[in-house]
Amino acid sequence: MNLTVLAMLLRGALAAHRGRLALSALCIALGVALAAAVQTLHDSALAEVGAAARALAGSADVEVRGPRSGFDDALFAQVARRPEVALASPVLELDVAVSGSDRSLRVLGIDPFRAARLQPAFVADSAGAAGVGAGGATSLLDAHNAWLTPSAAQRLGLAPGMGLRLRSGLGDVALQVAGLLPGLDAGDVAILDIAAAQALFDRIGIITRIDLRLRAGVDAERFRDELGQHLPAGVVAVAPALAQSRAATLTRAYRVNLNALALVALATGLFLVFSTLALQAARRRQELGLLRALGLSRRALLGMLACEGAMLGAVGAAFGLALGVAAAWALLRYGNADLGAGYFRGLEAGFAPDVAALAGIAGLGIAAAAAGAWLVARQVAAQDIAEALRDRAQDLPVGGPRPVLLAVSCVALGLALLALPPWWGLPLGGYAAIAAWLAAAVLLVGPACRLLLKGFGSDGNPVTQLALAQVRHLPGHLATSIAGIVVSVSLCVAMAIMVHSFRESLAVWIRGVLGADLYVRAAAAGDAASFSAGEQALIAALPGIARLEALRYDRLNFGKDPQPVTLLARPLDARILAGFQASSTARPATGVGVWVSDAAVDLHGWRPGDKIALPMAGRAVEVLVAGTFRDYARTWGAVLMDLDDYRRLTGDPRANDLALHLAPGTSADQAMAAIRSALPGGAGLAFAESGTIHAGSLRLFDRTFAATYALEAVAIGIALIGVTSSFAALAWSRRREFGVLRHLGLSRRDILRMLSLEGLAAGAVGAAAGLAAGAAISLVLVHVVNRQSFHWGMEVHWPALPIALLLAAVVGLCALGAGWSARAAVRDDAVRAVKDDA
Repeated sequence: MNLTVLAMLLRGALAAHRGRLALSALCIALGVALAAAVQTLHDSALAEVGAAARALAGSADVEVRGPRSGFDDALFAQVARRPEVALASPVLELDVAVSGSDRSLRVLGIDPFRAARLQPAFVADSAGAAGVGAGGATSLLDAHNAWLTPSAAQRLGLAPGMGLRLRSGLGDVALQVAGLLPGLDAGDVAILDIAAAQALFDRIGIITRIDLRLRAGVDAERFRDELGQHLPAGVVAVAPALAQSRAATLTRAYRVNLNALALVALATGLFLVFSTLALQAARRRQELGLLRALGLSRRALLGMLACEGAMLGAVGAAFGLALGVAAAWALLRYGNADLGAGYFRGLEAGFAPDVAALAGIAGLGIAAAAAGAWLVARQVAAQDIAEALRDRAQDLPVGGPRPVLLAVSCVALGLALLALPPWWGLPLGGYAAIAAWLAAAVLLVGPACRLLLKGFGSDGNPVTQLALAQVRHLPGHLATSIAGIVVSVSLCVAMAIMVHSFRESLAVWIRGVLGADLYVRAAAAGDAASFSAGEQALIAALPGIARLEALRYDRLNFGKDPQPVTLLARPLDARILAGFQASSTARPATGVGVWVSDAAVDLHGWRPGDKIALPMAGRAVEVLVAGTFRDYARTWGAVLMDLDDYRRLTGDPRANDLALHLAPGTSADQAMAAIRSALPGGAGLAFAESGTIHAGSLRLFDRTFAATYALEAVAIGIALIGVTSSFAALAWSRRREFGVLRHLGLSRRDILRMLSLEGLAAGAVGAAAGLAAGAAISLVLVHVVNRQSFHWGMEVHWPALPIALLLAAVVGLCALGAGWSARAAVRDDAVRAVKDDA
């Protein structure tokens, strides 16, 4: 076919019905935009994390890292003397609260002369310019000087010469901003001399990291493996890029789930593209037949219609990419990159889109549109030329043979896929099972219509009988419309059940864990401040304090595992263990017993009754796994230990948080005032009542799933637009039928009412089938996808009212959309409508 003629035909086809084509392109664009925005935010945040890690590591080849509480700095000399090491630099890394605010600052204590050889940007001259001059290094040795990165200075509103107050214990540390480090692009960081940092923050003899540069020719991976065999328990040798890989792994499941919802929008957009192009094909039936008669081959006609769909998809994908990238840029500039879940909270990421990933997302959008066009083109190209030239109704075929058998096969396939373990930490088997069950639901649309509407329409009203007969026989256009409803409703119902189940399970867990009246932290942010044993005793002795429970946290490293496990140490009794929903609430008779979270069970294979070695205080301590517990705060696993056992094993009497039980008649305000008055630096304490923590946690949950709610709304909206378009196509192909009904005495109003009833019945069937499929899919989301993605267990809770409102809205809008979209088809004169030019 001549390309010029093809271009003219395509231009003419796309010029007609611009509104519907634009709507279809917009739906494709929405799916692409959602995926592009999520991908760009994630890539930009990871690029920033990676850049910060590289900036802090400098030219280091290996990092020796310990737990959050650090390790003995005597290890530094042992590692530095190894023959493979060319240069070693000790680091004390702390997350310190800024006094008088809810912000924290990453404080790095370094040996300036050693660190500058790995990363010259650690040291600046007195004017703040990057360099390794002696003046900068000497200035850094001053115990009262701190050097800030430009982003830290901007966020805190500080300049060289100004004062900076940081929390240490329950007091403040006064520092002076000696200058800025413009060459250190590593986020909000303050650089201090390591000896000063150890003294100021009560970390004498403690470091958290050793940066190593190896001699030429030394294999870094082999050296890490060999060095790891000689390190104390809980201290590991890792690659400097570990921070970026940890962040990528941590956010991968959440990002994939959001992108899966964006793909749902694309899938429902495919139905709309199909309906729109089917409507065009129905109206252009004679035109396409004439082209065939003039010599256009089936293959050329198929290619022309497929090109129309691809062009439609390309326009939608281009607009969607622009919209998604712009939204990501705006969020990065005016908001943050935390993906709504707090993964990158406080990070000011630069704009760093991944062109290859965005091209792949655009390709999916184009593929979705092209698939819808191909389905239409395949049926149009198969039409007989003579039949196509007649002005008769032409419908799309419905499904294939034996749909029930195929649906049963899809259900069985889905059940088999549920048994697959996660791949790369992702529940790919669960997603494949959901896709198989959705296919089964679509295949059962026809049988569902006949079954659900079998007993209706026997009241003798001809309008009702005609409407229900039409839906029971299910024309192709209508089958497509109902399939779109089933897909979108089922996924929205499933997501609503999963989110509601998660929220209710979280609320129950929080209520069980929060058993005290008042909680106290040494600082509003960071983890460097703590309560000493004397300060704990002073608070416990105050009037109005009935009981004090100290809480201590640490992060433990296990060999080559890149993700640390959180240690929770607190007084344990049957009530606390029941609040954590522990599988066993009885402590073992002998030895040290611990409880491990569901995530620890999945990731480390720990089971009740196992004996495991916990790296604590530089040695491996054998403990007994007494049971499991639920923990919705730490994705990579946690270990729950009694505080007395922790203190006996580590000799550490400090506490990060205090849980206070108040005496009868003592209010929270009275207790807070008494504590602030009794302790030096008490004004900097952070207090929270259990009810406030509960409400704040649920607000964070709702913000985390705000993107999910938006994606559900988009999917439903696209499906309803598809209903309107499908009914318009069906009404246009039934003009002759409407003319006959007019001759038999039905008015235009009767026909519109008949079409509204058809929409009502189609919406009801689609909603019912979607509800059934969604309920089944929700079980997969709760027990397979959620467990394999985030390692959290939960019970299923049914949000009856929201689901009922959703289904009622779908059915009502289907009825309104069907009647409104068919108005143009019933305007024709009855005589002209039944004219046959055969």
